[in-house]
Amino acid sequence: MKVEVTKLDGNEMEFILHDSSPAFANSLRRAAIYEVPVMAIDEVEFTSNDSAMYDEMIAHRLAMIPIKTPLKGYKTPEKCGCKEGRCPQCSVEFTIKAEGPTTVKSGDLKSSDEEVVPVSPDIPIVKLEKGQKIEFTAIARLGYGKDHAKWQPGIVVYKYMPVIEIDKSCNACGDCVKACPRRILEIADGKLRVTNIMECTMCRSCSDACTSESIRVSGDNTKFIFRVESSGALPPDQIIIRAAKALEDKFEEFADAAEKI
Repeated sequence: MKVEVTKLDGNEMEFILHDSSPAFANSLRRAAIYEVPVMAIDEVEFTSNDSAMYDEMIAHRLAMIPIKTPLKGYKTPEKCGCKEGRCPQCSVEFTIKAEGPTTVKSGDLKSSDEEVVPVSPDIPIVKLEKGQKIEFTAIARLGYGKDHAKWQPGIVVYKYMPVIEIDKSCNACGDCVKACPRRILEIADGKLRVTNIMECTMCRSCSDACTSESIRVSGDNTKFIFRVESSGALPPDQIIIRAAKALEDKFEEFADAAEKI
């Protein structure tokens, strides 16, 4: 098995997984979404709220704000020795005290840890009119995407590596070039060729347009193109590394359980 990184730019990553299987590729995708812990606001205590929005609506908005997660230093509540899940080892406290007229944004959240802050300071939380006030304390904890979407670190998708086979019977008429929605086919020196196989979506528009049936489109089930878009809570490469570690831990747990049978 081999991993070939083709793009790593900010919160986006693309890589090719070689010599693998559909089962493992899907396991890696699921682990990246559901088994990688990140910080998210999990509890909110309101001291006052004169805004037009209910406490529950504001709490929901707060929960969906992506929060930068340190690579080291915090434990999940179930692994922490405290009973309430509010100690410095497993939680971060955010506070706000504001009065209108203003729009309270994510950047107004004051964190007890300068490394654990909202990914963007410009996410609107609530609008306050003149005389309206809001004050609350929010608790952020590590959690897993399998428990709630607020703990998903990002979006991870994959597809089979496309395979386009062109027979010698192809007369380079150009019909397939016109039919391709991704514009990855061209006629060069009287021959049909593929310019960027990774952009192929395997829609088969080219093969449908070919009257001589000279083009066949399929997918390689041993090679997969992965695309990762992080929410900003973790770098995209760390999402995949931690997903692989989560799978490794599950395999070891399964092996230990099997030995006890």
